[in-house]
Amino acid sequence: MDLIATGVLATLALVFVAYPLVTPKRHLYYLESLLGAGEQKKLNYLYAQRALVYENIKDLEGEHDMGKLSDADFSRLRGGLLSEAEGVVRQIDEARIRREIEETIESDARKHRRVK
Repeated sequence: MDLIATGVLATLALVFVAYPLVTPKRHLYYLESLLGAGEQKKLNYLYAQRALVYENIKDLEGEHDMGKLSDADFSRLRGGLLSEAEGVVRQIDEARIRREIEETIESDARKHRRVK
């Protein structure tokens, strides 16, 4: 009976640890769930995501230099990471532009309120 209980607990622990690794959404925070939050929180998430992708590229290049990856695998993985980095940087730029536009509109609105 103890062997069965140990097996069940070990299986549950394995599922608990492996589940985040096999789900399509692997990040702790999802950009979609932050839509109701402020722009700064979204930007912070994107900055963290960008840093993570850059670190992954650096690690990948290190593994390639050590000979752990073939040239074909390196090229394929690096291309995927570079396209992911491009998407994150594009989202950061869009969020910053949106924020600047909103700040400009708010500033103009404050000026007009004072004049009247």
